[in-house]
Amino acid sequence: MTPDQFISKLYREASDVSLADFPTWALDTLRQVIPFDGAIWGTGHISSQQFHTQTSVDVSTDIFSKLLEYVDINPIFSKLLDNQGNAVDMSEVFKDEDFYHSNLYLECFKPFDIERILSSIHSDERSGIFTLLTLYRFDREHRFTKREKQIQNRLLFHLLSAFSHRQLVTLSEKDNSQDSTSQNALCDHQGQYHSVSSAFLDILEVHLPSVHQKKFPLPINRKQAEFIEGNLHFSLIFLGDLIKISVRVKNLLDNLTIREKQIVEEVCFGSTFKQIARKLALSPSTVSNHLYRIYIKLGINTRSELIALANKNH
Repeated sequence: MTPDQFISKLYREASDVSLADFPTWALDTLRQVIPFDGAIWGTGHISSQQFHTQTSVDVSTDIFSKLLEYVDINPIFSKLLDNQGNAVDMSEVFKDEDFYHSNLYLECFKPFDIERILSSIHSDERSGIFTLLTLYRFDREHRFTKREKQIQNRLLFHLLSAFSHRQLVTLSEKDNSQDSTSQNALCDHQGQYHSVSSAFLDILEVHLPSVHQKKFPLPINRKQAEFIEGNLHFSLIFLGDLIKISVRVKNLLDNLTIREKQIVEEVCFGSTFKQIARKLALSPSTVSNHLYRIYIKLGINTRSELIALANKNH
């Protein structure tokens, strides 16, 4: 595959790849342009100097912790920071005869059979997020060429651009259960925003005025698909290392239990008591009792009022 074919495939097919699978898919595709034995794609934030997302192909993700452990004696990192967007070969900053006898090689790379390293880094000045893309070869004699380095320089921009576009598509997608007034953000498990709508930040600013706007201000619990904080309702969808967070102002329906919400949904579909009871494994009288309590909670008296309220708040 030529670099131009890679770029075309990247933009043409990116929307068909899930956000969670995108880094792995992109690296597997890149392999057809620049042959490698293993690779990593990690992102983090300059302030934390940690990897918040970790993707690896044919090399253990343990490499990420090793890289952080030995960052102080790894000369390639300072070179990368001084030459952002440009690929750097380890042999350019650490002579082979010294590298292969160093603790860096023996402790950090040799345990993963890594012999050759071609790395690029990019940081976004506005968000503070950095992206590290590194290709590895396990054969010491299989050096990265000058041409391959030039190709990686060119393709890094397109990889990040296509991934950013995929994030924006995910951000704009509305789920079936999502309120039409909901606004979205994509963040990692540290709460660092990777993509966020201005309307999402506006809602937080109005209802949680004391929070820090540069990252999601509330704890993220993987076992919690939705939660309420003050006057806001949040829902979470986990997409690999990233989380899509939706926020909207709380409404009356949020005061219902999960079972009550299920019954409201069935009522809106036009189901009878018997049909609802059969689907939810309840008795018709139990469904009737639930519906009575729903009416009281919502301050309504009829099915038509319930349907109208549900439609208004969806």
